[in-house]
Amino acid sequence: MRYIHRYCESMKCPLLFPRFVWIIFALTTGEPSIAISTAPTNVIVAMADDLGWGDVQYNGGSAFTPNVNKMASSVNSILLQRHYSGSPICSPTRATLLTGRNHNRYCVWGANTATRNITDFTRAQTRALPISEITVAEVMRQAGYSTALFGKWHLGDFIPLRDGNSRWPVSHPGLHGFEQWWATGRSAPTATTNCGCFPNSTCILGHYRNRPLCTNYYTNTSDGIEGWPQPIPGDDSHFIWSLAEEYIREQVNLQKPFFLYLPFHTVHQRFIATDEYRNFYLEKLNTKNSKRISRKNLIKADYYGAISAMDDVVGRLRNLLQVLGIKNNTLFWFTSDNGPSKRGSTNGLRGGKKSLYEGGVRVPGIIEWPDVISSNRVSQFPVVTSDLLPTVQDILGVEPSDDRPIDGISILPFLQGKMEKRNQPIISAYKLRKGRLFQAGRYNVSITTDKYKLMETVQGNTTHYQLFDLEDDAIESKNLIDDYPDITSQLIKQIEQWKKSVTQSVKTVGCV
Repeated sequence: MRYIHRYCESMKCPLLFPRFVWIIFALTTGEPSIAISTAPTNVIVAMADDLGWGDVQYNGGSAFTPNVNKMASSVNSILLQRHYSGSPICSPTRATLLTGRNHNRYCVWGANTATRNITDFTRAQTRALPISEITVAEVMRQAGYSTALFGKWHLGDFIPLRDGNSRWPVSHPGLHGFEQWWATGRSAPTATTNCGCFPNSTCILGHYRNRPLCTNYYTNTSDGIEGWPQPIPGDDSHFIWSLAEEYIREQVNLQKPFFLYLPFHTVHQRFIATDEYRNFYLEKLNTKNSKRISRKNLIKADYYGAISAMDDVVGRLRNLLQVLGIKNNTLFWFTSDNGPSKRGSTNGLRGGKKSLYEGGVRVPGIIEWPDVISSNRVSQFPVVTSDLLPTVQDILGVEPSDDRPIDGISILPFLQGKMEKRNQPIISAYKLRKGRLFQAGRYNVSITTDKYKLMETVQGNTTHYQLFDLEDDAIESKNLIDDYPDITSQLIKQIEQWKKSVTQSVKTVGCV
């Protein structure tokens, strides 16, 4: 409990709430910079949850995100206007981020769940990230880096759970290269302040239905995996920040390079804002002093407020890197795991969460790295979450440990200004199920290049194709399938080759 003892004596955090808030909001300034002689590249990845392309202010969003805006316009950053999540839903994208491989290759076909009332414990949705997969954390740890994760894991359970004769798969961050971690198994409320008595409030039980689960954080200790079944006082993004801040300071003091993964819960349901952020938006909506605040405006205030709280963390993180003198040699990557739910915005892009149309997979994306990026760029270069691992390998100068297929590419040459076109398409597939891999059923596949995107929709024995020119038609309003038969044929051929490769991967992993 190394990161919590200062806040929670005797596990009574609610009683210490004022002190807790003061600590996690405080950011010491005026510290002397700490120079690292060898200056290896630190890597920080911050991933929002269900944050839509149009939810951020710089893309027309209604949420106030000044710190994300500053990061996007920084002279040392690239604003990626075609940043893609590896999947239109959460767990699969998180898997692609860590492995560099499409999630279908190792059977992470859907959101990792642990609903105890189902009877089929082998269904795809319960698939955890296989231990056999090589993650970016493992690669960096082998290269001498410290590694940590604070936030939403969603790729397996932390302790053995039994129901009848079935055992839930254990696949916690520590088994995938993370030395230090505080994580939840699935989504959690973005705050608890306005959510009543935890964990028996109707809002929490309403979101988690009848699951006998709280939004517990788990951590690794010298005695094993330990749960912390207490409410997180205040905003969850700020709690994650408190852990991250202490971790970063510790690594700088040790003069050790690090990889830090911050998967926020914001802005997945249940989105709840603390009073500070909620009241800010109620004032903007001119309803704070009304006798009766509409449910619609309360929802907006909670949604936007949760985003602004996370935005504050982005600002504090960037400031801390500057104060500690490690901003130049730190690659900071900000993105989201998929498009928005019905409360969020795509700013006109077609589709949303659970869709392979642009609104479901085109997400906010910014990379800041002063050592390499010397002038701000707003780029249409397609980047996907699968690109992280091969990019890190390129930065470290290490070769892949085996010949397993990698779906991402190194974007280091792009960051250096040496690559103008992506040399490998981005391919995604959604709604595959065990025993029906690319067979008759219902699933979608998309292949995206610098200019074109082909969508393949399979329903039963019927296959339907759509071709879009994303340079001229980002909202995917015009199907060009009859206008460019040669391009269509070429892209279909690439999809079929990819399907064969995925099928072979599944056999190799042995997860079907």
